[in-house]
Amino acid sequence: MYTNLSFSFVFGKILHSRFKYRDRANIIGDILDSINSDPKGKTKTSIMRGANLSLEQTNKYLDLLVVCDVIRAAEPLKSQELARYKLTQKGLRFVRDFETWRYAFEILYRKQY
Repeated sequence: MYTNLSFSFVFGKILHSRFKYRDRANIIGDILDSINSDPKGKTKTSIMRGANLSLEQTNKYLDLLVVCDVIRAAEPLKSQELARYKLTQKGLRFVRDFETWRYAFEILYRKQY
């Protein structure tokens, strides 16, 4: 269903959202930073802890990132608890570009307020 959507279309609205504490873009950034910090990949539990999310939130964001081909589950058929999530090539490019955008939006936000 979502496979035909472009990555930028799916995340376009996310980058413009504003919430009181953390917006979706920062949550996705935290998830990707957590996964990127370990070359072997991260389990769902370690992603939850690293990004400070509930299980429901973690499942929602991981599903979205898998559908958008930003991350992949390594050995998902062994056991859901043992599956490790790793960044794809698209995910690695996104992490690199995301840090640039995060910095640019922070400067823009400071100028506004």
